[in-house]
Amino acid sequence: MHVVGGLYKELCTIPQWSATFGSGGRAAAVISGFSEKVILHTYAEDISNEGISSLKQLGVEVITNLRSSNIVFAYFHPLSRPYIQPNPNEIEQIKPISVSGDAVLRFGFIEGDTIVTADRAVYDPQTWRNVESFSANGSVAQELAIVLNELELKSATQLEDLGAAAAHLLQHQGASVVIAKRGIRGATIFEHNGRSTDIPCYRSSYVFKIGTGDVFSAIFSYYWAEKRLPVLQAADFASRLVAAYCNNRGRIPLEKNAHLNQVAWKFRITGTVKIEGIVNTIGQRYTIEEARFALRELGVEAYCPALGDRFSSAVTAILILTDGLGTMLTKYIEDALSMELPIVILCEDANVISSVKNNNNITVVNDFSSSLYFAAWIASE
Repeated sequence: MHVVGGLYKELCTIPQWSATFGSGGRAAAVISGFSEKVILHTYAEDISNEGISSLKQLGVEVITNLRSSNIVFAYFHPLSRPYIQPNPNEIEQIKPISVSGDAVLRFGFIEGDTIVTADRAVYDPQTWRNVESFSANGSVAQELAIVLNELELKSATQLEDLGAAAAHLLQHQGASVVIAKRGIRGATIFEHNGRSTDIPCYRSSYVFKIGTGDVFSAIFSYYWAEKRLPVLQAADFASRLVAAYCNNRGRIPLEKNAHLNQVAWKFRITGTVKIEGIVNTIGQRYTIEEARFALRELGVEAYCPALGDRFSSAVTAILILTDGLGTMLTKYIEDALSMELPIVILCEDANVISSVKNNNNITVVNDFSSSLYFAAWIASE
């Protein structure tokens, strides 16, 4: 299996995370636990890059093309927009990498490009800005699967309707299948015969979001491009192992059978989350505004009385942010319970968590990203 993609430094503040992966490095690391031979084609500032050393320990063959400096993605939390250093507009563009093989996974790069010749290729452009077609640089494949998220699909086609956007790619880019990753909704598979099929999102007990898209593309590529499984089965395995990756908090390798016991979550309605908390400090306000923004990005409606919001639809779940509530937390919980709705409580203080009484209607979480996903899941099922 050939993987072509970036090898970048990744940093996160909360939770603390420091690793050298990038899309290419992470995908190669994941696939190494399944495939007998994985070759990563990438750019790096030198061959002593810590990511290269780690990949070689996993049995990955790394073919390196030199670049002038390291590239870093820094996140405040896993759902935040990354700060990229150097600025992408200032990164020197390097000559394209050429790769030929039976099965090739191609990611988009910041610093370069890849010309692919393959029997089966999977293309994940990794950007919503100026999405380039697979064949624009001369790449060819007997069978092509394009994997991208909703925003990337709409941007690539300038069409708002997902079905119409996918049909456009299938017709004009020679793809056999288009897979639209849809967050908590899972993924939708669009095939050349006009059939579309939804693949569910699978639940996890923890949500580590950095790299989940890379893992999906990696697992799908292994099962579809290398093992030649049917596209729906390959995509379902990919979705299941994304949940396993989240449960593993981003640690690789994954267990080969980790997908067997995953529980599917099915999106039923566009839920509405009421966010409860206070905004007396800049930190409290930032957290609540970030929670509201992220929930809306996940595809649910969200409003917060503390921010002066008014809601226009029925509330289906409540998220309580405990920072600064102190003894008022009990009242917030009692008021929420009186609404007979499911409640998610974000509480990063273990002492406060222990004071929350057990209740089947309450889910207590100590991780910001996980609390938002749980609230979105609960609100929309």
